Amino acid sequence: METAQPCDIITADAPFDDPTDSIDLVIRTADNIDFFVLSGLLSLKSPSSFFRYVLQANQHTEEKDGLPVLEVKEDGDTFRIILLLCYPYASPEIKSIKQLAEVGTALKKYCMDNALERFVQTVLASSLIREQPMQVFVHAVANGWRIVGEAAARHKLAIPLDTEAPFEDLKLIDAFQYASLREYHRLCNIAVQGIPIASIMPWLEGKESALFFLQTRPACRMCGNYLPQSWHIGEPIFMTHSWLGEYLAAVKGDLSGRPLPEIALGENIIARAAVKSISECNSAQWAPVAGSQIFQFARLVAEEIERLIAQVTLNIDWTK
Repeated sequence: METAQPCDIITADAPFDDPTDSIDLVIRTADNIDFFVLSGLLSLKSPSSFFRYVLQANQHTEEKDGLPVLEVKEDGDTFRIILLLCYPYASPEIKSIKQLAEVGTALKKYCMDNALERFVQTVLASSLIREQPMQVFVHAVANGWRIVGEAAARHKLAIPLDTEAPFEDLKLIDAFQYASLREYHRLCNIAVQGIPIASIMPWLEGKESALFFLQTRPACRMCGNYLPQSWHIGEPIFMTHSWLGEYLAAVKGDLSGRPLPEIALGENIIARAAVKSISECNSAQWAPVAGSQIFQFARLVAEEIERLIAQVTLNIDWTK
């Protein structure tokens, strides 16, 4: 619990509530919350840190418990996240776009390089970038956070272009930057059309030996039925039942508008392929391994989709 102090100043929750814990600075936020901190951690690996120079210049006007008090313009919630990014604790959770913007802006303002690196990794691991990629992208572009912006653009691929809705922060980027994001999405859509629905799969070369359903004879060695589809992977030509072509066609159809590797690994699409494959190859050998074999192939398809998308560049100037 936070402890009331005179003049409506309160002390922050742990671990920033103990003036005896080897600390040398009190940071007072805009909403009058005092954080007891070790100043060296605020400028760690950050040679231009604001806190390094402000303490050297003795730019404080008040003391508390014999410690200098430094007032900042951010509120307590924002500065708590900033401090947790400086301390050797687990990274804090960033729960909203508002927090993202305020924390990121403050880290840049105070030149806290080390904390900013942790902030970037925290955002990349957050649910926020998956659930609100467009909003994260806008703030990344506005602040020059290249790694965050490119990751957000990638997550944005999960949302078809025509389903976008305007939001207030969209005005933070210009028309060229917005058009560049749309162009990136369009080019990714084009790139994944390189996934074949028939005939040629050169990206499987060298990996085909682990896939039992790829066979070199026109009759299936497991069920004896005719294999109607041929695939050019290398030498020799491989034959399969028709379920493989239907699986790839289904993947390619779902990729339209949403060019994501995860499409190939979808439970429903793999389940349909497994059921179809067992109906076409009703041997005791195939049925027990159908699911695992198709999933193994799906992972290779996902890797190829990933490779195709990785070749597309996002045309954004990240310098600020």
